[in-house]
Amino acid sequence: MMNREGLLSSLKGLSKGIYSREELLPEMEQLEREMAQIVFEDESIEGMHLSDIMDQMNVMNDLSGNRASVELKRLSKLFDVFSNLIRAEQSGMFGEDLVEKYLSRMKSNHMVLRNLQLSDGVHNTEIDFLVLKQGVATIVEVKNSKRDVYIDEDGDMYKTGRYERFDSHLGAKMDFRAEIIKQLLKDAGFENMRIEKVAVFTNNRIQIKKDYHGFRVCFLSKLPHLIDDFYGNGVIQFTKHLQQMADYIQGQDLNEYYPFEMDVQEVKEAFVDAYLKIKGYDQSEPIEEGLFTRFKTVFHSLFNMPTTQHVSL
Repeated sequence: MMNREGLLSSLKGLSKGIYSREELLPEMEQLEREMAQIVFEDESIEGMHLSDIMDQMNVMNDLSGNRASVELKRLSKLFDVFSNLIRAEQSGMFGEDLVEKYLSRMKSNHMVLRNLQLSDGVHNTEIDFLVLKQGVATIVEVKNSKRDVYIDEDGDMYKTGRYERFDSHLGAKMDFRAEIIKQLLKDAGFENMRIEKVAVFTNNRIQIKKDYHGFRVCFLSKLPHLIDDFYGNGVIQFTKHLQQMADYIQGQDLNEYYPFEMDVQEVKEAFVDAYLKIKGYDQSEPIEEGLFTRFKTVFHSLFNMPTTQHVSL
């Protein structure tokens, strides 16, 4: 028999309150797989996404006489938000993986730090990549825009096209990160390091217009060559100095955990309620009703058995 609590407890993905950035995407994809497994049962769920789950549940609902149309409407809205969050996280991770791959093509001696969470004691910031090489520390910001980009004279980034939409105060963010890195390097004993800032765009089919001179922009293919060509003051002569810097900066990494951006329990409950309604289990009825009905049937049969008639001979 279908059980609401049992189904909810089987959805283990995103069951914690807070997550590190590295944990988040695997947890999201786990929950997606678990819901697909319930809906598709014994079928292969390889490559299944929330949209496939929603399509299948709509088909099942049609076959059931549309008994869960209200529940599916609510679930569809929640799935749209959840799906956008998954795609955004996947896009960001994919872009960063590409950048890491291209950075490995650098010819100069270097070290790469990824996904740093740092603070000046008051405000926090995240750095996608920090590349350390002789005399130069390069802050790399990864951008995965599908639309053309304009960066104005103040460093503010806009996505353009049919209409212009503000994206971020990119220049101010990069400057803030540079100040933190400069201070950390000074604390580590490398105060003469040159700081460079680069925004790398993973989509080379877009156009970028920039009126701001506080950081450089490039596409993926140019990134390793650009950083290789940066030269500093020669304060780092040995690999051990790179390691010392990397160790010190990583020691300042906050490694923070963040709550998920939406109410996951609401998504899980909406999914389970819609699924059970499609299957014919109305959660508005008491759970004990099935047991009571069976007891009532047995009780009725006991007291309505045919009586034995005694015939006088």
